[in-house]
Amino acid sequence: MVFLSQKHLFLEDWRNIICQPTILLSELELLVSGTLIVENTYVGPFLILKRLGSNRRQRVFHARQTEQNRDVALKFISIPPEVDWKVALDKIELEVSELQKLRHPNLVKVYGAGVHEEQVFFATELVEGESLASLLARRGKLAPDLVVEYGRQLAEVLEYLNSRDLIHSKLTPEKILITADRQVKLSDLRLNRARKRRWDSNRLRELDIAAYMAPEQFSDGATSKSDYYSLGVILYEMLSGKLPYELDNMGRMARLKLNTPAPSIASEVMGCPIWLDKIVTQLLQADPRKRPHSAKAIALAFEEIKKLDASQESTASQIVGKFNALNAGVDKTEARQVLSKRKRRKESETSVFQTIPFLLAGLLLIVFFLTYMLWPEGSAKQLDRMKEMVYSDSPEEWSEARVILKEMRELKGGDSEKMIAKQASELYDLARRKTLVYRAEAKKSNPLQSENVKAFSKAFALEEDDEFVEAISKYQQLIDSIPVGDDEYYIAQTAIARVKDLRGKVAIPEDAEQLKAMIESLSSGETAAEIKLNNDFLSRIIIKFAGDDQFNEIVNRAKQVLESNREKIARLSESN
Repeated sequence: MVFLSQKHLFLEDWRNIICQPTILLSELELLVSGTLIVENTYVGPFLILKRLGSNRRQRVFHARQTEQNRDVALKFISIPPEVDWKVALDKIELEVSELQKLRHPNLVKVYGAGVHEEQVFFATELVEGESLASLLARRGKLAPDLVVEYGRQLAEVLEYLNSRDLIHSKLTPEKILITADRQVKLSDLRLNRARKRRWDSNRLRELDIAAYMAPEQFSDGATSKSDYYSLGVILYEMLSGKLPYELDNMGRMARLKLNTPAPSIASEVMGCPIWLDKIVTQLLQADPRKRPHSAKAIALAFEEIKKLDASQESTASQIVGKFNALNAGVDKTEARQVLSKRKRRKESETSVFQTIPFLLAGLLLIVFFLTYMLWPEGSAKQLDRMKEMVYSDSPEEWSEARVILKEMRELKGGDSEKMIAKQASELYDLARRKTLVYRAEAKKSNPLQSENVKAFSKAFALEEDDEFVEAISKYQQLIDSIPVGDDEYYIAQTAIARVKDLRGKVAIPEDAEQLKAMIESLSSGETAAEIKLNNDFLSRIIIKFAGDDQFNEIVNRAKQVLESNREKIARLSESN
């Protein structure tokens, strides 16, 4: 939708923006300069009301979309100078169209985007509240029950993103908004994929952002488990009021995170519940494989803690009031004092659920549950589970399996680990091939699809229309254009399987005149893919009619065309 009344412009149709830059320039040249935006002035259809947040580097504003009477947040970003402007607009157009589809109660909605020269603004849901960074600046640290609730909500929104093959990659307290009713809203989401460098990425990193980055992000790029690490840093900060690793230069921070054992929050916070210490320590493991295997597992663990803490008389609340089970072997006096208070209660007031044995059994049960939920699955067991998901009939399970298998491909170690990594790679490609065919069959288009995926969908559509020769030709072009080892080679593998199936469906005519016409048409290929396909049919004709005297002339002509086509392929190979 494009708003042009009163010369105000809001971008959801990028082409109109590109065609009319002078409208923007005349209105905004005095409004947007570096970080300067004038309040009570229009930017497109938005009336700027005030700056949001205390971080002066971020250009985020509270604005009102006057025609719709809707309050929004506007965030301005800059396009790197080395990125072509038209390419940037194309990329952002696709990105915004995908972000608009995301719907989750803990995710800030994206409404659209606008543009001014080399600056773009995103219009998003305006959240009434404050950032977690601001909250921590005011309060220092938060109560464990509040940390559990915020952690659960963050894990749930990460689970939602992972299910769509997305990650946040820059999770910090600045990006987390807290409403008055304690609802978490994750902001600043872009279309980030695991281990995929963004088209507008900047290798320069701010030190305060690096404090939340996982060790692998400094070299290999982010994955879903990198977000889990960032969540661990944020939980640590919420509980202790400080970062697990003090701010230092980039190089030392990266080495420290990689080589230092995960810090224990229990050593910083007196009386920290054992399960919170366990979750945080698990998330802060330097090796991604030692972190929880999914955001769903993290969310379930937090949910279980909430249930246990719901009652004042629950096992959890009684044990962690003052007694930290991690220090039970060190400070037995405190343990006896806490437990003896329970003994002195009147018999009539004491239930079996409040006895010492029951409380200790409950603690063991909680520890066992969290260990089961959060401890990473064994590689072999996890591979078996992924295999079941990939061979299922559920596209959702294929998608979930792809996220995990993508990481399992990186397993390194002994022969058994290498074998698992190889099998994971094969399963990952199979899941992608099944998804590719499913989406083509369902005619599910996606603006972010690569050109190869789009070409496959077109070939599949021809196949469904019984245009087998044309479909084979399109598939063959894909096979020839995608080299072995390419990230999209799975598309070529799928195309090979489709071609093998289709070749049997293309009938060779029995009529002599139709055969002659077919042979002549098979001499007209221009590309290597077309010529190879033509040669396949010529070979079939020669094999089928060889030895039949009445077709000698036709067979000889087919051989001539076949030889001519082979010479064409040789010339094409030399020219390339």
